[in-house]
Amino acid sequence: MKKALVIPLSDEELLELCRIIIDQDKEAALQFIEQHLKKKANEALEGG
Repeated sequence: MKKALVIPLSDEELLELCRIIIDQDKEAALQFIEQHLKKKANEALEGG
């Protein structure tokens, strides 16, 4: 089953994400995921 995960990002967060993608910065990508996506992903998996 597929679930949608919508994460609202501020302008600053979106710029940070773009920088991470352009730089291919793996460490920053992991930090971004832990800060912005981890909790929401867990909530989606738990049905919350």
